[in-house]
Amino acid sequence: MMRTKHARLRVPAVMAVGGSAIALASLIRSGWSAALSVEVFTVIATIAYYALGGRDSDLGAVIGSRPDERQASIEMRATALAGNVMCVVAIVGFVIATALGDSTWPFAFFAVVGAASFLVGSVIFRG
Repeated sequence: MMRTKHARLRVPAVMAVGGSAIALASLIRSGWSAALSVEVFTVIATIAYYALGGRDSDLGAVIGSRPDERQASIEMRATALAGNVMCVVAIVGFVIATALGDSTWPFAFFAVVGAASFLVGSVIFRG
């Protein structure tokens, strides 16, 4: 487990960096108005994550990077559910794109990455 002096800042920092990267991509592709709206959302979400991370609740403990064993278990199961749902969505998108005759490579990419990461995780974490 990674320990830092200011663990509460970890999730908001990731949000700020990731959102700013998306804003930069929006600037390159769509111009200032799109980038500005993405950056405004990023700032609001970063502040909200920081505030939520300081609350004395289960979600606040997880976002503030100070979960106990039960909260870590809930976080792990929620992450697994999100990964499973994303893989199913990629497969459904692949089927729909195939039926419509559209490009299928983005959906195939995410389905293959999801399956490969499951296999790698099974090898790494085998009991």
